[in-house]
Amino acid sequence: MVRTLPGVLQFIFEDPHASRVEIHGTGPDGCDRSWPMAPAADGRWIASLRLDPEAEGRFDFRYLVDGRFWALDEGVRTLVRDDRGHCRSRLGAC
Repeated sequence: MVRTLPGVLQFIFEDPHASRVEIHGTGPDGCDRSWPMAPAADGRWIASLRLDPEAEGRFDFRYLVDGRFWALDEGVRTLVRDDRGHCRSRLGAC
């Protein structure tokens, strides 16, 4: 799930059995990046990413769980394939 807050995207991923979760995303600049998520006491993982107020466009991403499993965001309706054929969740303009 992704919540939009003023100047911030808050990512929430639920997996009480995970030992590590990261967001892997590609922004409008086409650069791949990763961000670690912090565990919460209830089995959720949370990360807040600041938005560049000058940036426009889309953010394609997926979650990496325990360094082995990829997961999409079930709350994001738009899915796309990257140039390697991997499916990603998409936020923003298509």
